[in-house]
Amino acid sequence: MKKHSTILTYFNKLSFIVLFFILYNITFISAKAFEINQQHSANKITLTKEEISTQLTLADKYKRSNPTKFKQLIFEVAQQTKLTTEQQHYLNLLHSYHLTFVGEYDSAESKLKRILSSDASSLIRFRANYALIYIYMPKKNWLNGLKYLEKNINLLPTIDSNEYYQNGLLTTIIFYNKIRQYKLAISYINKLANQTLTDKNSCALKQLSLEAKFNLNELTPADDLIKDAIETCEHAKFDIATNIILILKAKLYLSDKAPDKALDLLLPYIENANNTHYPMLIAEMNNVLAKAYWQVSDIDNAQLYATEALTINKNMSNLLQGVDTYFLLYQIAKKQQNLALSLSYFEKYAEIEKAHLEGEKAKHLAFQLAEHQSFEQKSQINLLNEKNALLISEQALAKAKVANVQLFIAILTVTIALLVLWGGRLWKSHKRIKALAEYDALTGIYNRRHFTHVANSALKYCQSAQQDLSVIIFDLDHFKKVNDSFGHACGDWALKATTSACESIGRKNDIFARLGGEEFCIVLPSCNIDTAMLRAEDCRVAIEAIITEASGCDFTITASFGVTDVKRSSFDLEKLLADADFAAYASKHTGRNQVTVFQPKTPEETKLLNNSWSIVS
Repeated sequence: MKKHSTILTYFNKLSFIVLFFILYNITFISAKAFEINQQHSANKITLTKEEISTQLTLADKYKRSNPTKFKQLIFEVAQQTKLTTEQQHYLNLLHSYHLTFVGEYDSAESKLKRILSSDASSLIRFRANYALIYIYMPKKNWLNGLKYLEKNINLLPTIDSNEYYQNGLLTTIIFYNKIRQYKLAISYINKLANQTLTDKNSCALKQLSLEAKFNLNELTPADDLIKDAIETCEHAKFDIATNIILILKAKLYLSDKAPDKALDLLLPYIENANNTHYPMLIAEMNNVLAKAYWQVSDIDNAQLYATEALTINKNMSNLLQGVDTYFLLYQIAKKQQNLALSLSYFEKYAEIEKAHLEGEKAKHLAFQLAEHQSFEQKSQINLLNEKNALLISEQALAKAKVANVQLFIAILTVTIALLVLWGGRLWKSHKRIKALAEYDALTGIYNRRHFTHVANSALKYCQSAQQDLSVIIFDLDHFKKVNDSFGHACGDWALKATTSACESIGRKNDIFARLGGEEFCIVLPSCNIDTAMLRAEDCRVAIEAIITEASGCDFTITASFGVTDVKRSSFDLEKLLADADFAAYASKHTGRNQVTVFQPKTPEETKLLNNSWSIVS
């Protein structure tokens, strides 16, 4: 089964490299080398207005191919004292590109916002607008990014320049890929595909298209689209995009359990990747090589490349890369029985995984909020249109029969009010009935009946999409003693506190239900058994850490957990629940307050069990 869910975001991170390469396509220019100060004024060259315009145009051109020349041209223009207003705006735009590339995002943002609020030409302001979108991606300011993205999309039809129209579309595609809105990205990819593209833009478009399809699980290693994209990018001499596509293909090999093919693909390109001097790309290639060596049980090389990836990504500029690296190093140390080092890596892995998940939640929340704001604006416009239409109708009718119109409006108003009142009550009743039918009245999570329906839907989806699914069942230990010793009110408090503790560390798409009494179940779509074990352990620790004094009683809450997945128990809900419950029973039987993975019996064990029941004559 192909498992893409844990590797999708890497290509969002790597695509950000391509953004800068498309927009600037210049190598690193030292910020200090660009400083403009008065100590060079004695050597400055005085240029005419025409020469200044020519140099700005040349600088804009050379930022793609000759960074040294770009720096020289901008430096000379910046020393001039007689720039026109439009020339100053153009210079500020080019300077902001440099500031963004060297990581001075706040300075670049301030400069670009001043351009947007100025009297600069519409094209300069359009370029400043999509440059701001690039800034908000590394800053993880998704809400502002969506705000300027909407402006970018609205301005696209007004842009006559084919080059900058394409850049505006590329900006839109990349941002939607970053926030996991891949279908929206593909809609703009199709628009850009109809344009006449430069070699580099054609390469970038194919790389972004592959990224979106990869995240939608629509690619295989043998897909001709990958071969075509690699050939296009190699022809364009776009090494960064070429290596990103090669890494993508290698990850598809790993998903297909073909690590030898991944090694054969990437090892010849490792030097080429290092020569790009882009840390995220180099770290990612080392990560993939480490995982491939891990799959072929070459522990030494796996450790070598994972350590190299960690060294390159030491500042954790790419959290998901860090999650992957630390988890692999944890597995290696555990395999080597170095328990202290294994624990250290696991703690770091858990810390940065939490930060990564919070970042992903922020993306989702920002997109939902932007959608809500857009809906509100459209609703207000529709409401204003309806009011205007009503006023026109009233004026026309008033000329003929004022009295009848007033009566009609009065009757209509009363009718609408009654309908709204009736509809509101009906909606509240429906909502109340729906809640009673689907949710547990005490804890607020799914009840068993609705859980069965939702879980079966998730199973069907994961089976058709060839994704993992895991099930956790846990049961509170000695819960009857709590009820008998402290009363049912205290027991109810314990059930609600347990629910809150587990919900606080869950994902949005997890299916959490109370099956009855003190028994709970969590279905984890797109989640393998290793991650499910970690989740179960987190829940066990969270439950054990509940401070019960708030209930007015002093007692301890613990739970026994059982975990299984579709590989062990098939895509049958009853079988999954039975096996997870069997594992939870094993946890109780071996001392409680622990996590047990269901282990299916081997054919030999089944045969022995069957023989043990035979009657010896």
